[in-house]
Amino acid sequence: MLLQVESVERMSKRIIKKSMRVADGIINTMVLICLLILFIYGGYTIWDTNHSYRRAYASAYQSYRPISGEELGFEELQAINDDVFGWITVYGTSIDYPLLQGTDNLRYVDYNARGEPARTGAIFLDFRNNQNFTDFNNIIYGHDMARDAMFGEIGNFLDETYFNDREFGMIYTGQKHYGVQFFAFLAVDAHDTEIYNPTMTNPDVKEAFLARIFNEAIQFRDLDVTIHDRLVMLSTCTPNVTNGRHILIGRLTEEVQGDTFLENHPSGRGVDRLLQSPLGLATGSLVVIVLTAGITLLLASRQKKDKNKPDLKEIEDVLEVKEKAKKTKKEKRPSTLRREFLFIFAKICGILMIVILMFTFVFGVIQVSDASMAPAMREGDLVFFQRMGRDYSATDVIIVRYEDRHQVRRVVAVAGDVVDITEQGLIVNERLQQERHIFEETTQFVEGIRFPLTVPEGEMFILGDSRGRATDSRIYGAVRVEDVLGRVITAIRRRNL
Repeated sequence: MLLQVESVERMSKRIIKKSMRVADGIINTMVLICLLILFIYGGYTIWDTNHSYRRAYASAYQSYRPISGEELGFEELQAINDDVFGWITVYGTSIDYPLLQGTDNLRYVDYNARGEPARTGAIFLDFRNNQNFTDFNNIIYGHDMARDAMFGEIGNFLDETYFNDREFGMIYTGQKHYGVQFFAFLAVDAHDTEIYNPTMTNPDVKEAFLARIFNEAIQFRDLDVTIHDRLVMLSTCTPNVTNGRHILIGRLTEEVQGDTFLENHPSGRGVDRLLQSPLGLATGSLVVIVLTAGITLLLASRQKKDKNKPDLKEIEDVLEVKEKAKKTKKEKRPSTLRREFLFIFAKICGILMIVILMFTFVFGVIQVSDASMAPAMREGDLVFFQRMGRDYSATDVIIVRYEDRHQVRRVVAVAGDVVDITEQGLIVNERLQQERHIFEETTQFVEGIRFPLTVPEGEMFILGDSRGRATDSRIYGAVRVEDVLGRVITAIRRRNL
């Protein structure tokens, strides 16, 4: 009878231990799956970012670059997109791109030189300018991008040494090559119609234009520039100023200077150059595979070790049953069963604690509950945000707490800005805002705040992208920065779930 009881006890312990091993394996597998998802998502993000930049780098267009007497490659690009008419190069930088001109100044903000939709856009001439560069003020636009893509290096001309070392460039109009000699660098507002005027013909207006450049230039090269010259303005956004623009200004010359920087002409530097190459992507994939395989083998070896380990404790348990009359409770050691249970419990608690801490102090996730941010985000989408930092600026998408509900909204003005909404639309600091992500007119609400409004210290003025129906600062006024949960990182489409 005693042996039957001992046999039943051993069998029960084996079943419980096996169940715990299965539970431990399930937990390890779940952790591994989560790590794999993070690796895959991170790898996709890196790939997607580098894919966008790779297609925006000047190196992506070098096969089309027109060379004097040999324009076959350039003609191939024109066959792909007939809006391509020329080429621009700024010596000593990565600016070496085809020039386009659309029927307006919006088309190539979101399309590349091949005519494909792309956030990187293209380098394009103002639609009001002549493609032969016969105008006095020829304006060329491009995005300010990281990694020296597009017009990302224009801001470097703020540095005096950088400006002094890079004086020349080249423009090809489709029929002729011109030299460009840069002589000024300005920081202006995007709505400055005196500067952004490609159609000026009056000599007095031209004189006033040149006088302003000479007076306001941050960097300047003393050249004998007159109203009879043809100017070229390279314009791009500034990173931290709403509607701010950096402009590099040069004049066309008949003589084309040689490029003394050719041997160092960049097409991505350091890690960026590695990541945009097939070798870089292969290296990144190998790292992910090695890490995943290492974790898998580590977990598998542990489970195998536990499974094959001689269960000496079971033998001891039998002896304990036979000699239980001779032993006291104080002499008993914790059973293997108890240790395994405590280990699994501690593992689960540790994982939960890490997740809770991460999503309490670093990250957050909410579900969009209305259509106020359409079309960028719609009701039901999951939005991930990061809680760190309070240096919000215009165009940031944030999560704000309002009446015990979480709202996703866009910052349009910060402390000190003056906001007004008129028949023209949204006006910040007396400048009409041109917002590419908005597809509706911005109007006041009948039951709302009074304009104009100066945003108080420590507060922000926020609006929904769907301006016709969003409940935002037009209703409840500026919001406190301390009521903002964080800045949106990404959104995941989650329709009807």
